[in-house]
Amino acid sequence: MRLGLTINWMQVVPILLCTALAAALPVGVPVLLGRIIDAALRGAQLVELLPLLSFVAALAGAAALAEVLANTLGSRVGYGLSWQLARRLYGQLLRMPLLSYATINPGVLNSRLTNDMRMVDPLFTAVPLATVHGWVGLAAVGIALAIINPWFLAAFTLVPLALMAVRFAEGRINATIKDSYEINAAVASQIESTTSGDAVSLVRQARATGTEEARFAELADRSVALAVRMDNWRAVINVAYRLCFDLITVLFLGIGVLLASTGQISIGSIISALFFVGLVRQPLGEVVGQRYPMIRAGMGLDRIEAVLLSRNTGLPTVVAAARATDPAPSAEVLTFESVSYTYPGRDALAVKTLSDVAGASFGMTGFLAAVSLTRLDEAVGTNGADLPLPILNDISFCVRRGETVAIAGHSGSGKSTIISLACGSIRPSDGRIRVEGLDAGELAEEDVWRGVSLVSQDVYLRDATLRDNLRYGLEDATDDRLTDAMHQAGLGEMLRQLPDGLGTMVGQRGKRFSGGERQRIAIARAVLRDRPLLILDEATSHLDAEREEGILDAIDAIAANRAVLVVAHRTSAIERANRVVMIEHGSVVERGTHAELIAAGGRYAAMHRANLTS
Repeated sequence: MRLGLTINWMQVVPILLCTALAAALPVGVPVLLGRIIDAALRGAQLVELLPLLSFVAALAGAAALAEVLANTLGSRVGYGLSWQLARRLYGQLLRMPLLSYATINPGVLNSRLTNDMRMVDPLFTAVPLATVHGWVGLAAVGIALAIINPWFLAAFTLVPLALMAVRFAEGRINATIKDSYEINAAVASQIESTTSGDAVSLVRQARATGTEEARFAELADRSVALAVRMDNWRAVINVAYRLCFDLITVLFLGIGVLLASTGQISIGSIISALFFVGLVRQPLGEVVGQRYPMIRAGMGLDRIEAVLLSRNTGLPTVVAAARATDPAPSAEVLTFESVSYTYPGRDALAVKTLSDVAGASFGMTGFLAAVSLTRLDEAVGTNGADLPLPILNDISFCVRRGETVAIAGHSGSGKSTIISLACGSIRPSDGRIRVEGLDAGELAEEDVWRGVSLVSQDVYLRDATLRDNLRYGLEDATDDRLTDAMHQAGLGEMLRQLPDGLGTMVGQRGKRFSGGERQRIAIARAVLRDRPLLILDEATSHLDAEREEGILDAIDAIAANRAVLVVAHRTSAIERANRVVMIEHGSVVERGTHAELIAAGGRYAAMHRANLTS
């Protein structure tokens, strides 16, 4: 498997050595006890037996110490490797095409980093130690029994018969595991789709509360049946082991009595052999018992490996590259040169085991909120009629420093796609985009973001303090800078009223604040980042007229010496722009100032009239 993990073998060798000692040393205890018993039967005094008894205690103590060291060192190395894999997986997931996230249910993505990684943990921790310990223990017991008398080994011919029953039962359990996972997934899906506020409202509107309860009860009944079946087969495994070792004990007694009666072994050797019956249980259980953890780990590892090896994860075009110098200031901060864009096929975005499980842009906003899987379906055939229609076609405009350009258009006209292209989140199918004079197609996405600040209609705030949200990515920003940015965004009074000030927790997705306050927090972030291009993506679409004017005033106050790109369908947010570009069906249909386009009486004027009457 190509996991790309770095293993320090100098740390592994002591672990293997300690594990082998922990398995082998206990074998000496029954041998010595047998000699002690024989010596006692010959009339040896306690004082004479003390050296052997001390040696037995030393062996037991050494074995215990070796096992503790093996587990301690093994856990450190094993969990280190597990989290090394988790770090690599997390890095790969952060570096996917933005559109790939529209094909993935966030719960499935989270499951790769949590559930699947926990399934894989034993592969690096318990399984290697148990396997080495088990095989060394079995080999040591076999050698010791062969030294006492090889006939004792004959009794272990019963073990393969027990293992056949165990393997059969494990096969039934493994067949049930897949069904169990599917039911658990169905339960999780039902809980997720019926217990949120919006979901409960829909259930009640459909008068389907009883139906959902019945559906959940059916899943519960199926889950109970599977659990009972798995427990029954586990009981078969336990019974097979117990019966096997009970019969081995009887055989050992029979063999021992027969050999002792012919003078081939002593009474102490018989007792030693009986001790080995109990001693062999643990290593045999360790060797056989790793099958289920290995199967379970393999399931998780297959899904993780599919993500790691996907061509759509770990993209080098995401993370910013080091720059020797910043680009020289350019009069034209943003330039679109004959830009066209067509959605790629789903295969160009899919990540195996993620996109294949559930395609849902749950919780996405802006450009991604409008992306459906049907729009990402790969075109069939090669002729032009079969190819998907372009979302944007031959778009050209520029935004200069110190001016505001508005992109106007109805919903679905392609405005949000222009935003994503300007931010470098997606790349044009044709044409060229320049940011501060640099070709965005030659830059990593984070390099493009060096010059861009975005204030969108749905502001995403992390569930952290106001301070942490403001200075995210700017960890060296002082509280004075944060407070000044809040004042520039018109939040000075609100900040004074917060008992915890900048330490106030904003809540999940910023629910502690109103929509207008979240917009202003986004403006404050733009002030702090101080980038030459400010993009406003429907930034006031959810606000009433009074609050909208306040937000626009705050934006005007920070827009000096910046290029501002306004994307909106409400003309109140467009009227302040120096120039307006009207988009319909992905193409430019009009250009000019607000006044010029109103006077022309074309598409823009019609949209303006519709907004005034709505």
